[in-house]
Amino acid sequence: MEKEIERKYAIETIPENLKIEKIVYIEQAYLYHDSHTTIRIRRIEPINKKQSIYVYTIKTTGDIHYENNSKIGKKYEIENRISQEEYNQLLSKKISELVCKTRIVSPIANNLKAEIDIYYHQLEDLLTLEIEFQNEEQANNFLKPDWIGKELGYQELSNRKLAELTREELLQKMTKEEMEKNQKNIQKLKEKFNLNSY
Repeated sequence: MEKEIERKYAIETIPENLKIEKIVYIEQAYLYHDSHTTIRIRRIEPINKKQSIYVYTIKTTGDIHYENNSKIGKKYEIENRISQEEYNQLLSKKISELVCKTRIVSPIANNLKAEIDIYYHQLEDLLTLEIEFQNEEQANNFLKPDWIGKELGYQELSNRKLAELTREELLQKMTKEEMEKNQKNIQKLKEKFNLNSY
């Protein structure tokens, strides 16, 4: 069981020299959640349309203590591959909306990776960036580059909470300026990497 430590940000601008490690399409939904545990299923499809993989994930806070103002997401994570048939069976039991997104993985300083997510359908115009860290000290000491925007945290924009948002609720959380910035950055990413909508 691995401990997942991450921070979530907005994106200020897309750098011209953005390096890419991989690009995948992701479809995911939640099967269960309570105050300590979530269960998620995910289909990951490479952009080159090679065979998808299917993953069953359990995340739990376990013995992790959260401060009320913490911007660092911390959970224990257990992941297992499942078959396409198992995925489709479990998908019929989902308790959340299906979340579809393109994930662009970009290496940044100190062997870290920025995971840029472009969302679709009810979450259209949302653009986020997550960084996973090896430990809490590294997460606390992280100095973000200028192109990464404000910290979004996990109080309202965790992946599980995004799966429960309606279009109207999302629009209430975003200012007009934030939406326009996202739209501009999303368009630049789509053009730069020849991306199609999900």
